[in-house]
Amino acid sequence: MPSVEDFMTKEVFVVKPSDTLARAKNLMLSKKIGRVVVVEDDKVVGILTREDVARAIISSKPSIKSRPIDQLLVAHFMRKEILTVQRTASISEAAKLMLEKKIGGLPVTSGKKLVGIITTHDITKYVAQLSLENLLVKDCMCKEVATVSPFHSIAHVAELLFSTPTHRVIVLDARKRPIGIITPSNLTFVKFSTTKPVSSKRSLSRGGEATHERISYVAIATAEDIMTTPLIIVHEDDNVKLATSIMVKKDIGALPVLNGEGSVSGIFSKKEVLEIASKKG
Repeated sequence: MPSVEDFMTKEVFVVKPSDTLARAKNLMLSKKIGRVVVVEDDKVVGILTREDVARAIISSKPSIKSRPIDQLLVAHFMRKEILTVQRTASISEAAKLMLEKKIGGLPVTSGKKLVGIITTHDITKYVAQLSLENLLVKDCMCKEVATVSPFHSIAHVAELLFSTPTHRVIVLDARKRPIGIITPSNLTFVKFSTTKPVSSKRSLSRGGEATHERISYVAIATAEDIMTTPLIIVHEDDNVKLATSIMVKKDIGALPVLNGEGSVSGIFSKKEVLEIASKKG
């Protein structure tokens, strides 16, 4: 039976509770990772994910909103529940724990020593090499799909993003065709301009007819500014082996699923991958 040690990532990136969110964000971005382990005095004291950073960035709390992230400390946003898995544990055990705790990664220990980390990406690699040609995407996809238009506000997108099981929002055009996807990484890492031209008309005299166009530049950020495009999709009748292979090759966490009419009917994410892995072994 495959163990955690067989698929874990051995290089673990760590931060201290006293480090800033800016440092943690830059580390995640430069290393292309979704989480860092928080260590103090050689002891694991928490974990910080890109979702945690995203929540801080979009927070409406005055004490957070008014401060740049290079003044916010990891200690105040990290997840303090210490969850680890032994290197000898099975992939199934790790997957079950991730599903139960709704997390995407676990520090791996040998005794009390930190020796690696296992993430949903590592478990997707495991599932991709299983013989699953007869298991179709439509049989295990999540049918609860959050969608927005390209012009929905970032605040609305964020609200949907953190309330949907897959933590993904699909962007649909006016014809309801999928054109993009938004993930926590988009909120955390993507840089975009928030200034857009807005046209209005005004009159040159008080009470006169509004005949002169005026262009104002205002701060408005919408879904289209941060979405990932072009979109990588799968179809309902594709098998899970194909879907997981795409996820590994493209290093993505979810695939919109299209039905025969080309409409979005579901989403296949690493949550569904964990559910498959939890039943193996």
